[in-house]
Amino acid sequence: MSELPPGFVRFVDASQARMPSTRRLFDYWRAGTAEGRPLRRTDIDPSAIKPILPFLLLGDIEASPFRVLFRLVGTSVADFSRQDFSGKYLDELVYDMRDSVDWHDGYRYVHDERVSILGVNDLRFADGRVKSYEFAILPLWRGDDPAGSFIAIEAYDEFDRHVIPELNPVTQRP
Repeated sequence: MSELPPGFVRFVDASQARMPSTRRLFDYWRAGTAEGRPLRRTDIDPSAIKPILPFLLLGDIEASPFRVLFRLVGTSVADFSRQDFSGKYLDELVYDMRDSVDWHDGYRYVHDERVSILGVNDLRFADGRVKSYEFAILPLWRGDDPAGSFIAIEAYDEFDRHVIPELNPVTQRP
């Protein structure tokens, strides 16, 4: 078992989450896996989680070499990142001027341990202010890999959309 990276906790019960949108995603994911069968990205029914779709990310985790591909980035995530990074790999993005979380470590832990994680990310504004949001990454089955895909949420429930222009953006590596 690998060590849980700093800033992350195993997400085993919806009551661990403080945001309603995070609890809703966890309950949906848990219900899909409760029957003893693995949940796949193709099993996701958008109509069942419509209110939280703007906050979701879907993607694949490639084991060798380790890479994270974002297949779909929700509109709120793209807005708050100030970039739609759908179709991009995590290692193509620069987020260290903005985020406190090491996303690479989080996705690697989810893949290696085949568990969901929960955490809080501190967003840095251009003027130095910091504000936090909750996130979760939950594994999905892909091919013969029980954690080869994922569904994730960035819960901006407590954010005012008017602060988006003041956030440091996620950028792409040259």
